Amino acid sequence: KKAVAASSVGCPPSASLLAFAIRQWSASMASSSDAEVAADSAPAVWKTIVASSVSICLGKIATHPIDTLKAQIQVDTATRHGLASEGVVDSPLRKVLSRSSLRSVYQGFSINVVGSLPAGAIYMTTYELLRPRFEARLPGSQFLADFSAGFAAEAISSVLWCPVDVVKERLQVQPEMRGLYKYAGPADAMGQILKSEGIIGFFRAYGATLLAFGPQSAINLALYEQIEQRARDVYFGSVSCSSSVGEGKPPPIPLWLAFACASASGLTACFFTTPLDLAKLRMQVVRASRHAARHGVDGVPGGAAAVRQPFNYANIADALFQITKHEGPRALFKGALLRCLVWVPQTAIFLGTFKCILARL
Repeated sequence: KKAVAASSVGCPPSASLLAFAIRQWSASMASSSDAEVAADSAPAVWKTIVASSVSICLGKIATHPIDTLKAQIQVDTATRHGLASEGVVDSPLRKVLSRSSLRSVYQGFSINVVGSLPAGAIYMTTYELLRPRFEARLPGSQFLADFSAGFAAEAISSVLWCPVDVVKERLQVQPEMRGLYKYAGPADAMGQILKSEGIIGFFRAYGATLLAFGPQSAINLALYEQIEQRARDVYFGSVSCSSSVGEGKPPPIPLWLAFACASASGLTACFFTTPLDLAKLRMQVVRASRHAARHGVDGVPGGAAAVRQPFNYANIADALFQITKHEGPRALFKGALLRCLVWVPQTAIFLGTFKCILARL
């Protein structure tokens, strides 16, 4: 996400160091003749920026309400036993829906869409630039090359994704946070976070974000490339297609097939990384309350803020351990269905549209 500029305005050292290391490594690879040849196969940067900006925006617009419901379910700590003891039989989804409105499910929508434009552009531009270089360095291992490029792209772009997620998720879940904070909108949220926590407040759980989305993005992109290649072989092996699209490039696969490939890769990556996403989200919306417990926020004494704190995780491993211990192993997949309902169409729209636009520019 703004990888160079962020290092001068207070982004976490881990982010700037990681981005610097990746840039240096990429530069050293580019100096070799193999990498120079591979770099020529990468699409033009402006094409990647245009295609990724349009596709990521469309994906976010279509899925934000479901994402809000998913976030609210994931911060709900009530177990089935606890609900039964209170005489409540509604499922977490039904409970969330019962107090939701059209306005509430679009909380954080504007920051999600606007923030996704530069973040998505940097994400896919980095991926497309690094992928041919990894392919040159890892001959014969296409999956590993795609996986590495996807993880590196996530590491760099998380410098923007993380602040966007912090603001978006706090707006989405604040009705469930026992009055821990109250934001009037994205601008008010950013102002309060900056005032009470400083610039570092926008990078809460950056490491957890990378651990959650790094593997998901890497698995998603690597699987997509594999699935798309096999789908292309099958499709063009059974469909007569004698023409190619300019300069010897293979013709693009149909939009419906691109969406199907992206859906398959997105579903797999999404489901298996749900526990990491659950822990990451709870850390991002709660770690501010740990700051509040020490200093207080908006006139609320620190002790009172601590009482309202719903979670207290030291790191992502501790989060996974505590969730399993207090809520049971099944709780690790809380919101998994809704997460798939968000990520599968979002990934399908994003990757499908991205590939189709890129092939036609």
